[in-house]
Order: sequence, then structure tokens, then C-alpha cells
Amino acid sequence: MDDLGCRRLPRGAGRHRGKGVGGEPVNAATFSRTWASAREAVGLPARWGIHGLRHYYATVLIHAGASVKTVQLALGHSTPTITLNTYVHEWPDVLDRTRLLIDGALGQHETAATPAVSRA
Repeated sequence: MDDLGCRRLPRGAGRHRGKGVGGEPVNAATFSRTWASAREAVGLPARWGIHGLRHYYATVLIHAGASVKTVQLALGHSTPTITLNTYVHEWPDVLDRTRLLIDGALGQHETAATPAVSRA
């Protein structure tokens, strides 16, 4: 389990992600038909397929503050390294945050890691 309560699916469980509107199992073939109808209904271009939806899903999770581990489990990547190699550019504020924390620790700026009054 990770920080948002996601659990790793048992091996092979990824083939069926739930039930469709009619109660049938959802797999790649049935999802593709459903997605095509939904995509057309909202006016997305045909080139915006399941792969684009997957990247959108990952990006929404990242920008909402999900950890690398959460995104890894949600996407079914075997390691967090795969997730980072693909989506590291979506966490640009992480470097800025680490710089601010160090600046705060050195007394250059007030941050959540330092009190408003310097300890020096």
C-alpha cells in the first residue's frame, strides 16, 4: 500500500479493470469502443487515444501532489524508476522546493522548515 491507500493488483488482474455499463468485464477491446464513443461525444480528436488518456491521468495525479510511488502503482509500472524516467518533467517544483528548504535552513528565507525568527 502507498501513501494514498492504493494497493498493488495481483498478477493478471490488470486485464479486467471493472465492469462496463452493461455489467460486462472491461478489457482493452471493450474499453477502446467505449473510449471512442466518449471521445467523439466531447469532441476530442481521433488521435487522442487511450495512451493520451493514460498520460493525462498520470499528469493529473502528479499535479495533485501524488508521490512517485502512488503514480507507479496507479499506472502499473514495475518500478518507480520507470515512472520517473517517463514523468520527471512533471515534478519541476521539487527542485525549487529543495532549494527553498536549504535556503531556509541556512537562514536566507523563511520557509515551513524554519521559524519566522532566526535561531542565530
